[in-house]
Amino acid sequence: MDDVAGAVPEKRHRGRESRRGDTGTVSSLGAAARQARADMWRDVLPNAWESILSRIRSFEYSQKNAVLVPAAALGVGGMLLYWLRSGHKIKTIDMGDGWWGPGERPLKGKEDASIRPFKIETSDKEIEDLHQRLDRFRFTPHVEGAAFHYGFNSTYLRKVVAYWRNQFDWRKQVEVLNKYPHFHTTIEGIDIHFIHVKPSYVPHGRAVRPLLLVHGWPGSFYEFYKIIPLLTEPAKHGLNEGDVVFEVICPSIPGYGFSEAPHQKEFDSIATARIFHKLMNRLGFREYYIQGGDWGSRITTNMAQMLPQSVKGLHLNLVFIARQSLGRLICIMLGAYVPWLVGFTREDVRRFYPYMQKNVYDLLRESGYMHIQATKPDTAGCGLNDSPVGLAAYILEKFSTWTDKSFLRQDDGGLESKYSLDELLTNVMIYWVTSSIVPSMRYYKENFSKDPDLSAHNRVGVYVPTGIAAFPQEIAHVPRVWAKDVYKNIITYSYMPRGGHFAAFEEPKLLAQDIMQFVQKVEQL
Repeated sequence: MDDVAGAVPEKRHRGRESRRGDTGTVSSLGAAARQARADMWRDVLPNAWESILSRIRSFEYSQKNAVLVPAAALGVGGMLLYWLRSGHKIKTIDMGDGWWGPGERPLKGKEDASIRPFKIETSDKEIEDLHQRLDRFRFTPHVEGAAFHYGFNSTYLRKVVAYWRNQFDWRKQVEVLNKYPHFHTTIEGIDIHFIHVKPSYVPHGRAVRPLLLVHGWPGSFYEFYKIIPLLTEPAKHGLNEGDVVFEVICPSIPGYGFSEAPHQKEFDSIATARIFHKLMNRLGFREYYIQGGDWGSRITTNMAQMLPQSVKGLHLNLVFIARQSLGRLICIMLGAYVPWLVGFTREDVRRFYPYMQKNVYDLLRESGYMHIQATKPDTAGCGLNDSPVGLAAYILEKFSTWTDKSFLRQDDGGLESKYSLDELLTNVMIYWVTSSIVPSMRYYKENFSKDPDLSAHNRVGVYVPTGIAAFPQEIAHVPRVWAKDVYKNIITYSYMPRGGHFAAFEEPKLLAQDIMQFVQKVEQL
């Protein structure tokens, strides 16, 4: 580029010399240099350069040509710049397409794109069947002093079952679930369930931003019922919302809750991300914020990798960084002694070490379910789908130790210190009445069979503005310096003061504040 730019004034000067009749003499060294540059450009763009050279050599171009030559040079330079930059485009995940309905995809006719209101309902028959099954609960005495070390403590389970059978009011909880508007729409052959909550009042000058919230396992859309009012009506709840309020869209992952289960194999987070993009587009949104934890973190990350132009900002309360390397091992070894050398903060050290205890032993203890669900989900799922007590024990045990690892030392698993039994059993009932535990478990097989350590997509960087809320009791801690390997544009990284895996369910106000602070910063960019 410099050579071309430098050649233009030289050509103009020599043209003036030729019109004055002063031909001059060019040194052999200068001629050789010019010839070398000409040869180089001739190799890159021969046709364009030959045209320019022919005009230079003639020294007979008019005032019109004096304009065309530099314009042509700029055009050639622009073409070269585009060619060089084209090799550095941001990689994205191919959106593709899919069909998850029964049988083959219909050859004719368009998919029903209507948005249909939906209401959760129950019946006497449904409740009677549940009560009969609870009455047949077969109790197994726990080992003395076991607490939650062996899983769900059976003595405490008897209390939960008694409450479920005699005090829990499912009809009342159905009314609670229906307080927000529910909808169904058909995408790629299956019905997608979601709730869509708009702010009841928008103060003058406030911007309303669409926000997609995505749950994980063994949660559901119900996890977000506490945080939704904080996001849609922050002023009513004492939050400093700045200039932003949200309208919240909260879907159920296909196979979870009231979203239809895929009828075909290989339904993974990529397919989910594509479906949720289609959902947002169907609702009329072209740009939106997205937030997730657990599977929701991977799904929303894939959404950002798939269509970054549609994602204004990505907020996560869990980060998947599973890739290991020699550099990572060295970082782990040095981080305990000279954390500043490897980019760790003091808080990273507190949360990360002792490394073997927190990142190996604890993970092995908490991940046995994962191996089952990633290999033979239908076998274990069969029993859970048939026994409400088994289902409750399986799900609620996660709400104990994933909320706080120390809860395994308590006979009641610490469950009622963070949640009410009505809240916990409502989430269990969503799995029970929809028979969705098996397809929700299959989601592990579909994802892990393709990507055993969930790191394949980490090769595609996330360049959209990203906010990370790191809760201290999360299953695994990922320092910011590691998160930057994938998330290239981290706007906020917050060490949350308390809370664990189910952030929106456990600490809705903390999470809402962090989301708002992140969005406010993105809006100011």
